[in-house]
Amino acid sequence: MKKNKIIYAAAITGMAAASIYGINKTINIIANTKSTLANPNGLQYKWRLGNIFYTKQGTGKPVLLIHDLTCGSSSAEWKFIASQYAKTHTVYTLDLIGCGKSDKPPVTYTNYMYVQLITDFIKNIINHRTDVVTTGYSSSFVLMSCFSDSTLFDKIVLINPDNIIKGKMISGNQKIIKKLIELPIIGTTIYNLANTKKSYYRMFKDYYCHNFSLIRRNVVRTYYEASHYGSMTSKYLFASIISNYTGINVTNAVKNINNSIFIIGSEHEPDIRQKIKAYTELNSSIECAIINEAKHLPQLEKPGELLAQIEIFLS
Repeated sequence: MKKNKIIYAAAITGMAAASIYGINKTINIIANTKSTLANPNGLQYKWRLGNIFYTKQGTGKPVLLIHDLTCGSSSAEWKFIASQYAKTHTVYTLDLIGCGKSDKPPVTYTNYMYVQLITDFIKNIINHRTDVVTTGYSSSFVLMSCFSDSTLFDKIVLINPDNIIKGKMISGNQKIIKKLIELPIIGTTIYNLANTKKSYYRMFKDYYCHNFSLIRRNVVRTYYEASHYGSMTSKYLFASIISNYTGINVTNAVKNINNSIFIIGSEHEPDIRQKIKAYTELNSSIECAIINEAKHLPQLEKPGELLAQIEIFLS
């Protein structure tokens, strides 16, 4: 009798697991049905940890545009800026590994990994000293890459950069959370619950934009699709970000970089003036400007104003 109960319980558990897996798989398939990430001009860079999706357009001095680091981020963030700036420059965009249409290997994502990717991409694909424009969290990757090898970089533009001190000791609880999210079925379910279409609409309204009415619906759809693009391994980047494996303290880099740095903040980005002050106190040569009536992603909300500021600095 006891043996039958165990078998029954195991069967129920197996069916439940299979059902949840099927739901997770269906979410992944449905999220990719509209193919808003499609780009016929996309190229691939075969990097050591996976294939990196990138674009190249225009002629002239090279500039590399690097998107923010979230599970929904991709080079689509730069669509307008890239097309306009390509009229006078060779413009590169890439999807960071774990994001967009690039591979999403089941690994721990670290700041150093992204530093290496940016360094290798400039060396092997651009093959020329380049200007770099980046957003938010990814600012630390660019600063650390430049600190590691400044000969690859010319001018650097940071849009709403993250706090200077982002890195810290990773606690035992954070390690447990990371392992939980990386579990095959439970972790995927947690990831899907945290990355719904509704959650991205909320993120745009509360965090990315000051005036959400300026954002087209397909832009939010692109972020949702990017978070589920490819196989169900986006959770590994999510786990690493949540557990702060991607953070780092850039104080030493900011203090010692001799390249020209320009910070563009948005008027409604939380604590942006304090953040800019922290950077300029470490390096007095850093220049800055503020975009009015915008929040975290002025390239989507106020692209014309942002492009004008970029052109002034990079001219």
